Amino acid sequence: MRAVALTSAAIALGTVLSGCSQEEKREYALPESLCGAPVQPELLDSLLPPGKKVSARTQTPNGGTRRCSVTVDDKVALVAGQIWWDKDEGVSDVAAAHAKVSPGTVTASGKYLYSGTGAVGRTEGCKTSEHPGQALFATLQVYASGRSDKAAMKSLIADYTTSVEKSGACA
Repeated sequence: MRAVALTSAAIALGTVLSGCSQEEKREYALPESLCGAPVQPELLDSLLPPGKKVSARTQTPNGGTRRCSVTVDDKVALVAGQIWWDKDEGVSDVAAAHAKVSPGTVTASGKYLYSGTGAVGRTEGCKTSEHPGQALFATLQVYASGRSDKAAMKSLIADYTTSVEKSGACA
């Protein structure tokens, strides 16, 4: 009886260990833009999970928001956004309204707030007659399980915000 129990335990342990040795791989190319705003693909490396297929879908749920959902194998992994918000409010105010962002670290300039799974950036020089009294903010939220990288998020929100500032969204 003891030999059967030891054999069963050894088989179970071997199965667990062999499952750990098979690391999942990324079979897709990292996106080169988020909601039409070019970004450095390598900044997304630690924030997107392994998988076979990546796709993106852009939505404009209202006149002041543009949202891009990046999916990996049909599961939402990251959501990038551009949102017009009251010009007198800061990145902490916008972060409080977005899942996966707060609590975070605010940069000394007050332009960015970032955590391991989300970030907000305040654009500079973006004005439009359609949104008087408002400022354009860039947002990022990671929904992929087990993906958190504060340093990568800090770099990505800076890159994404700069790209949004140069885009047609920032007229």
